[in-house]
Amino acid sequence: MDTISIAGIKVPKSKLGNNSGSLGSDLVETDSTVRNLQNILYPLLESRPVLLVGDAGVGKNALIYYINFKRNHPTARFSFNEDTLPEDLIGSYRLLLDGKGFAWGDGPLTSAVRSGASFVADEMNLCPPHIIKRFSTVYESNYLELIEGDGTRIHGAEGFNFIGTQNPSEGFEGRKPLPFDITRYYSTVFIDPHTPDEILFILGKLYPNMDTDILKSCIRISLETETKVVSGNLGKGDLEKYHFNIRNLKKLCNRILALKADQPELRFRELWNFYVEPFRKEDDRNSQIELLLKETGLKSKPNLPEPKFEVHKGSLFCNDKEIHVTNEKTAKEILSSVPMPLKLREFAEKVYSAVQFKENVLIEYSEEQDPQLILPLFTEISGVPLEAVHLCKGIHTADIIGALKPIAGSQVGWVDGPLTKGIREGGNILITNLEAAGAELVEKLNMLTDDARALVLPPESSEDKPLSLKEDSRIFALKLFRKTKSTPTISRAFRNRFTSVLFPELEDNATLKEILNFYLPEGDLVSKMAEFHTKIKDLAKKRTIGSANLMPYTFGLSNLLQWKDHILRYADESLGKEGLREIALRGGKIAYSNQVSDPGERKELERILEFSLSGIEIVSDFFQTLEDKKKKTLTPSTEIEKKRWWDPELHKREPLTGKAELKNSGRELREGLEINTPETGGQRKEGPDAWYGQETRGNMGQGEPAGGGGAWGYRTEELYKAFLAKRRILWEYTIQTSIKEFKEVFGRSLEEVELNLERLFDPEIDINRMYRSEGSRIDTRKYISFLSGKGDSKVFDKTTIDKDEEKLKGVEVAFLVSKSRRIFNFEYSVATLSAMLSSAHILDEHDVNFSVTAYSDRMNRKDRIDLVQVKRMDEYFDSKKEEEMFDSLRSDWQGDSIEEYQLLEQIESYFSPEAQTKILVMISDFRGQRGKTEIEQEIQSRDNKRLKAEILKHSNKNYVFLGVGLGRRYIAEHLFPDSIQITSENFYNMPNLIGAELGRLILTHHSSR
Repeated sequence: MDTISIAGIKVPKSKLGNNSGSLGSDLVETDSTVRNLQNILYPLLESRPVLLVGDAGVGKNALIYYINFKRNHPTARFSFNEDTLPEDLIGSYRLLLDGKGFAWGDGPLTSAVRSGASFVADEMNLCPPHIIKRFSTVYESNYLELIEGDGTRIHGAEGFNFIGTQNPSEGFEGRKPLPFDITRYYSTVFIDPHTPDEILFILGKLYPNMDTDILKSCIRISLETETKVVSGNLGKGDLEKYHFNIRNLKKLCNRILALKADQPELRFRELWNFYVEPFRKEDDRNSQIELLLKETGLKSKPNLPEPKFEVHKGSLFCNDKEIHVTNEKTAKEILSSVPMPLKLREFAEKVYSAVQFKENVLIEYSEEQDPQLILPLFTEISGVPLEAVHLCKGIHTADIIGALKPIAGSQVGWVDGPLTKGIREGGNILITNLEAAGAELVEKLNMLTDDARALVLPPESSEDKPLSLKEDSRIFALKLFRKTKSTPTISRAFRNRFTSVLFPELEDNATLKEILNFYLPEGDLVSKMAEFHTKIKDLAKKRTIGSANLMPYTFGLSNLLQWKDHILRYADESLGKEGLREIALRGGKIAYSNQVSDPGERKELERILEFSLSGIEIVSDFFQTLEDKKKKTLTPSTEIEKKRWWDPELHKREPLTGKAELKNSGRELREGLEINTPETGGQRKEGPDAWYGQETRGNMGQGEPAGGGGAWGYRTEELYKAFLAKRRILWEYTIQTSIKEFKEVFGRSLEEVELNLERLFDPEIDINRMYRSEGSRIDTRKYISFLSGKGDSKVFDKTTIDKDEEKLKGVEVAFLVSKSRRIFNFEYSVATLSAMLSSAHILDEHDVNFSVTAYSDRMNRKDRIDLVQVKRMDEYFDSKKEEEMFDSLRSDWQGDSIEEYQLLEQIESYFSPEAQTKILVMISDFRGQRGKTEIEQEIQSRDNKRLKAEILKHSNKNYVFLGVGLGRRYIAEHLFPDSIQITSENFYNMPNLIGAELGRLILTHHSSR
């Protein structure tokens, strides 16, 4: 018998022949690779099943392909997923094309057992264990009984091996640990990642023309990036899972060599594409940029030439990128049909880089963005056919791959799904809504998205060979950014098979105008449209509009394009300039204000829109230019906007609607009250807040005048101590009402808020498909399978819905409420009360532990902090406790403000040891102990700097913060990673705002899985 040496072991050569081409031929035998090969080969030669376990990209499949390439042996690989069924592996009956009978078709496992090929169960722990046990005789006794077919027993032919591969169950979506009663039959081999020296040796063999120093630098960047990801210092806050390994390095080396990017500037560009581009957070990006600058020796991010496009001699050129096109005219038409501001040109260049090197492209975007605008540039410009595969939760694998279906009357036959159809046509494949499908479907694409570039069809297709992608075919996938841990995402193993490119933010004024100018003539109209779009987004973001809604309004580029489309459709020269304004006004209402539910807010937005459009100047040749633009065939070059000599932002003013009358200010009550204060230089010295009064102007001009800020000059300490010594409580800072009266007025509003918040905390729903012999709904696929002999009589769909009631287990919320008299007024007191009551009901309803602590300097001595424990974390919440909470929060707002950073120095004391997700909510005006005249001074004050530092320090320890700012000064957003602002305009919706934000934080940062 002929043998060949693999890793020092003599292995018999196969007579069956290799069916995997050159897959595995480029494996480099390092020390660890030799050990892994030996650990695999010995049990294989003893006909024992093998289970390979290792991180993504360590080469599990490559080891098997290498062994079979060397010994000339066939490989049958099948990607397991959560809806893998026994017949997918064993086989099934199919209807003959003449409709006169049935034929049995072997599944991939049965075919491998018969022929003696190696069967690779890829991602085996994605499959439910009870499905794996269907073929337990294969890995226990080396035979398979065809109970789905004629019942014959097939023994494994000579050379048959069963090899399972899987990622660890920890850290990979959808993976389940296999029970010991399965794994005990396997020789389990853990495949460790390569050492840095081995990576250098491997890449040196694969890319001998690569400079060694550059190679070492790239390896250091990759290893350090992966280390920071694993340690949680990188990519922590954006909820996606990242992985960097030798697969990224291979793609990087291919680009550097082919693009001759050995110069530091060009190398930086390609390093950016792999090690900076995937990250969303600015801090992550800055950290990665520092790493790249250090390794490339550059002092700053290089200024590279702007991307330029040209179609010439059968190719599309984008700077140094070249993409083959089949039809130059079509390519030019596509190029000229899409607006291309700088941000989109830079985005296009990144995608074209991946396309040139046959990389799978993952385009990630937020819900406000619209990548559909530019997709034809990548998916259609090459001229090959395009097939779109739209995913959703609950979709079955057979829906996208294919299944037996009625094809003509009573005839039944195989019908390709969109994915299979796209592969056969040899075109590009666009997969949308990647985040919407679970691991049961996405992981089915493993073999298609790795080096094999092939898809295994189920046995009823009558095709036993994998269907391979054509040379010019590319895979594009679209995925929304993940917002919460409770929503699914792709595993880091699957992500690692793609090159990720983030769709750019296009919401700056200059970019918006450039996009609009592509469709509309330049002028005031375009400027006003862009400004209104930016304005309404800002209003929605700050919850100035939509504060009564559970979720904020979202306005994206699609709104602006819809507005533009309306103008293009109805603009006509016969209407004149005034008619054009009316069309623009109507289009703005359709695209924006019509979706606002509150009539008052809608009317205000329409008033702002009318005001914006009332002053526009329309050039005389507007309609002629518009007509020319409709006929254009080439993308016009964009002019650089001339800089104004003045800053328009400094000249913006809020629209005046009349002077508001002060109500309930308490001025009448304060007049005439006297307290004995030392001289401060002020004109008025009566009232409880005389020391902090807005007319206090300091001592001999040496003070720090401030609205409510006090007087600080020489002799400050002496004056202040004298003031404190004589101070008396002169005002009753209490809401004079009972909880019964409070609920009579606000009860309906609280009920609506609680109903809204209830939806946020609904338990997760799991949909389980089951089939029975009786029921009311027939599943078409099962019925067809039954008629064709493939399945049994269980054709009725008995889908069940399970609820995960443990979803919020481990969440604790601590509320810290400032009871400083400075922020005591009707609006904010009512807002705080109602927010606490509604939040308490919802959190208690879902068994979320919470505490409420009020704080202030009760005696105004500046040497202590008085904490009032309104509700402890372990206290039971009932009607009695609710009344206690109400009484505590409505009364005794006598204290002074404190240095709030001190509250966080013992943050662990607010939570129990069992807490998994710790959320701290602070409610205050955050103006520090002494208010300043300018908001910038308050943000940069010593108190707030220290508070921000404490928040940052504890955020890195997995504490979650929400700042609730009271008043018109937006300080909280500068201190907290997440914040909301309560003003006199939206105070009545504080329960809804704080509840919705609290719900978002819980869903974002907590996962019970």
